[in-house]
Amino acid sequence: MSDKTLLSIGQFAKLAGLSVHALRHYDAVGLLAPADVDPETGYRRYDRSQVAAARLISDLRWLDLPLHLVRDVVADPDSPAARQVLAAHADQLVRDRTHRDRQIAQSTRYASEGVPMTTIVTGTAPAQIKLGVADKDQARAFYAAAFGLSESVIRRTDDADFTGYQFGTYGQPDFFLLVLSGPEAFDHPGRSTIGFTVEDLDEAHRRALRAGATEAVPISSPQGMPRNSAVTDPDGNWLWLYQG
Repeated sequence: MSDKTLLSIGQFAKLAGLSVHALRHYDAVGLLAPADVDPETGYRRYDRSQVAAARLISDLRWLDLPLHLVRDVVADPDSPAARQVLAAHADQLVRDRTHRDRQIAQSTRYASEGVPMTTIVTGTAPAQIKLGVADKDQARAFYAAAFGLSESVIRRTDDADFTGYQFGTYGQPDFFLLVLSGPEAFDHPGRSTIGFTVEDLDEAHRRALRAGATEAVPISSPQGMPRNSAVTDPDGNWLWLYQG
């Protein structure tokens, strides 16, 4: 390696689009070591051949890719492993954007309508039911077509978002969750029975059948109960429908 190809840390920083502070940090964590370090002064010098790697690091950090994953990608940018890392990070960015959109929407709603005070629920109240399904995507499509239900994120962790059908507002008396539970769940239930109140029983019954439900009990008016019917979803769960 010729000294003529070596650059001071300041010169290299300008070519790479990184700050001197960042270069020192990347050296400290073993991500991008200088080509030469003066043993007496500690001055770092870099080779021009390192510019491409430094610019790649700059690009990846602009994407907010964590340093330990930047190291994996820089090691072999064209590898299947690197592509998998970047695909997973893209999914994470989409989750972050969706979460921020929800925060913006809720903040805007609070600004225009006021902030609701949470009611402290006392005693015991039903809060959640899980329906066992074999294929979540197929089940989501059925409940969207049959009842117009749309899932939302009900729990967020660093690794994943968990979805369900939320009714009402948490902390309020009308709050309730309906969760589709796949075979991978440790508490995957067997066939369940739940009931929905609907605005128009006849139309709701027909719509559920068109979406793929099977009629279990035809529309009737039993004594002492609202007019109702029952269908089973594609996974065999019983769904009672009550005229609202």
